Amino acid sequence: MYDFITLPLSLPINPLWDFVIMALIGEIAYWAAYSYAGRNASSRAGRSALHWAVRFPLYLILWLLVCIIIKIVNFIKANWIWVLISLGAIAVIGVAIIVVIRKRKTAKKP
Repeated sequence: MYDFITLPLSLPINPLWDFVIMALIGEIAYWAAYSYAGRNASSRAGRSALHWAVRFPLYLILWLLVCIIIKIVNFIKANWIWVLISLGAIAVIGVAIIVVIRKRKTAKKP
């Protein structure tokens, strides 16, 4: 059942790395759900239900975060010149704002 649910989720990368990362995400979700359910449920059926209620949403959240990070990295790799230009412009604007603020502070002092 677990494989059936998670099969459509894949990452936009090499299939080998996709398998490795998805296995890590699955293990993290499993152990987090196992630990949480073990501490918070008293019956076996309750632990099982709580385990799956925690594991699947956590798996989806972790998958989404990893997918977003991979897409950001791929965008930066594809457009690295524009990213550098944008970061440089932000740095210049930030320095200009700091200079203006410091000049105003020193101008106000008698």
